[in-house]
Amino acid sequence: MRLTKLRQLMAQLDYQALLLTEPLNIRYLCGFSGSSASLLITAERQFLITDYRYTEQAKTECAGFDIICRDRSAQSLGQCIAALLRPLPVNRLQLEYGHLSVELFSQLQHDLPLTLSPSTNLTEQLRACKDPHELKCLRQAATIADSALAWLLPQLQLGMTEREAADLLQQKIYALGADELAFPTILLSGERSALPHGKPGQRRFQHGDFILLDFGARVEGYRSDMTRTVVLGQASAEQQQFYQTVFNAQQAALAAVKPGISGHQLNHIAQQVFSASPYAAYAGEGLGHGVGLALHEYPLMRRGCQVALQADMVVTIEPGLYKPGFGGVRIEDDIVITRHGYQLLTLSPKQLQQLPA
Repeated sequence: MRLTKLRQLMAQLDYQALLLTEPLNIRYLCGFSGSSASLLITAERQFLITDYRYTEQAKTECAGFDIICRDRSAQSLGQCIAALLRPLPVNRLQLEYGHLSVELFSQLQHDLPLTLSPSTNLTEQLRACKDPHELKCLRQAATIADSALAWLLPQLQLGMTEREAADLLQQKIYALGADELAFPTILLSGERSALPHGKPGQRRFQHGDFILLDFGARVEGYRSDMTRTVVLGQASAEQQQFYQTVFNAQQAALAAVKPGISGHQLNHIAQQVFSASPYAAYAGEGLGHGVGLALHEYPLMRRGCQVALQADMVVTIEPGLYKPGFGGVRIEDDIVITRHGYQLLTLSPKQLQQLPA
């Protein structure tokens, strides 16, 4: 079905052949989960090109594809492709320019007697709308994240380091059945929570800290991505107002989610909440992104992204405020777009939690 849809798009654009080199696009189309392969698609044929390390794996994972084992020491990728296309009526080849090194592109130019042109992110467009199995994996990944957070929060205590807390969270994610982490956990406290993508360090938790947790699980390659921010001990009045502003921004954006609205429009709605607050100068840029096999994928929830949301797209909604020297708050959920609105995949509480200290 996925290959059929891709070929329909190729035909509409008059593509004779398409070379895919981005690992997640390859996995999406043929199921190959190894780390070294290229996928060559024509109107009638589909070739997975790999080497001896992955040949048997590819035969197991990629039913219906011709598996080509290339001797990397004797044949370049371009030479291999040229040999495969020689008997076929192909004189043009589309490439994933955004996923090619300069070295590989130069090699292909040298070895292929074809016209090379960029493709238009066809596979990324197909990946945006999830099928039932993908949604099942994403729901499971979100459930693991919810359960891991519910377990972790009572464990947080004064004097614990960010790194210690992150390690506990990651161990629990695996214990709950995740295949892998969705990404390295972001767990930051105090003034360090104002670093949108900081790394957990040796800072020890103190009374009144914001603790920002951004993490997820991976199930069959599909990722959850959730952020919650809590306070260890009693939150100050300013912390409560700061947090409530982010909460209000997320609620305003979520209330507008429906098929047909764009990431640009949703981002504008959230930014309007920030602009009307005392914290406009600390607002993060952008509201979210698609999530699936990749952590950040099409479509994007930010200024200038005019792509209309469609049913079965899965995106994050994650407004944030980041004030240096004070701290940061981000609230992030994964949602699936439905025919009339959306459904939350991540279900952890979002009202400000003040943990015993």
